[in-house]
Amino acid sequence: MLFVYSAIDCHDKSELRAKNNAAHVKYVYEYGLKIVHAGPLVCDDGVSPIGTLIIIDALDRRAAQEFIDNDPYVKAGLFSQISLIAWDKKTS
Repeated sequence: MLFVYSAIDCHDKSELRAKNNAAHVKYVYEYGLKIVHAGPLVCDDGVSPIGTLIIIDALDRRAAQEFIDNDPYVKAGLFSQISLIAWDKKTS
């Protein structure tokens, strides 16, 4: 089942993001869930990160939530807001 994991950074946490970026990227790609798409959410300048978006293929919501709970960004307290939404991708 597909899930959209999106999160918005806390204000003024760019140093925390930078400090945990390598661990986050490694975690995302080595955790064991299929990553459909992933990348930072950015400001209108197209460069400055303000959040995270990851589309994952997980067995169920519990597995997707466990993935989020163990993300180094989450553990570091980077996000002010996190959402996990099931996605019914239609291929028509």
